[in-house]
Amino acid sequence: MNTKKLRIYTYIGAVFMALYSSIPAYINSSFLKSFLGEKGIGWLYSATSLITIILMLVAPWLIKRFGNKNVLVGFIGLSILSTIPLAYPTQKVIHSIHSLTAFGIYVILGYLTRYTLDVYLENISDNKGTGFIRGLYMTFYNLAWLISPLLATYLVSQGNYNLVYGVAGLALIPFFLIAVFGLKENRSAKKSDNNVWLEIKYLWAEKTQIARNIRGILLIDFLLNFFYAVTVIYMPIYLHDHIGLSWAQIGLAFTIMLIPFVLFELPLGKIADQWLGEKELLIGGIIIIALSTMATSFLTLPNWILWAIILFLTRTGASTIEIMKETYLFKKIDGIDTGIISLSRINVPFSYLAGSVFATIIFFFLDLRYLFLCLGLVMLLGLKFAWGLKDTK
Repeated sequence: MNTKKLRIYTYIGAVFMALYSSIPAYINSSFLKSFLGEKGIGWLYSATSLITIILMLVAPWLIKRFGNKNVLVGFIGLSILSTIPLAYPTQKVIHSIHSLTAFGIYVILGYLTRYTLDVYLENISDNKGTGFIRGLYMTFYNLAWLISPLLATYLVSQGNYNLVYGVAGLALIPFFLIAVFGLKENRSAKKSDNNVWLEIKYLWAEKTQIARNIRGILLIDFLLNFFYAVTVIYMPIYLHDHIGLSWAQIGLAFTIMLIPFVLFELPLGKIADQWLGEKELLIGGIIIIALSTMATSFLTLPNWILWAIILFLTRTGASTIEIMKETYLFKKIDGIDTGIISLSRINVPFSYLAGSVFATIIFFFLDLRYLFLCLGLVMLLGLKFAWGLKDTK
């Protein structure tokens, strides 16, 4: 089977993987709030993130030992099973413990499955077309995110959180079939460098330009995921409980918010390949995301259209950063560098850990409204890291 066909299968698989993650994404915090309260949500995300980080440090070894395809199939199967307790919760006294444990497992398996899919795609990609390949992959992935808010908020408006998780689990079944029958094992995955600790030691000790580049892009990657963590956890609660938007209005606003990921990433990836490189676009994206995020703290009107516009601007910056950091990172590494890919994907649970702690500290001094002002200020740190990169053009 040629690599082009394999890439098409991974793009299709990415859609179903995204549905699994995205359908519940913006209602997770409201679901957890019923058990933990608004300020207790961060503690569960912190615990889940710590466990995920540990497991992702082991994931490169699993790929080297069992092969990328086998590990991917295993994670997809377990992910499907993890949604069953959330879709059909027990009605006994232990309901809360049961649901919270199931939720943690669901989140952890989502991270691990996405990581193995990333490694697989990198093994069948070439550096010359990295921007286009990653852009097309992210466009497929983000198409699923685009439709998810409307679907999720509709299901919740019917008064049923459990149905959301059931639909998420069903969405992975086609991906499971694609992985089993459509993908083939890639030999280079079993030759991967799986020592993540050596990668960390190298990146933070070496003074070479290559090490500085990878270190800088990983720090930008962390900041972007930090932004996602804080906004995904706390923005739905803020809009619903503090601003007063209905779930239907939030679903519409979030759908408009996510349009930049579908519209901009593929053309920006091509621009980075053929003309500009990534550095200039990264700087522009960081400025947009920082200023627009700070502005959300000063918009208090319960007008979903205004919120859709300002959230659209935040994701315009985020989508620019996302495709640029993906393109830059994957041009600097290849499919055997699963240790570095693992570091990049560890940024996601690590950012949720950091974001949860950050929000908890902010709540000691300020209310939820000003969390986003502080978040925007933190995003400006990305300018320092982006400025130090050596462009690929």
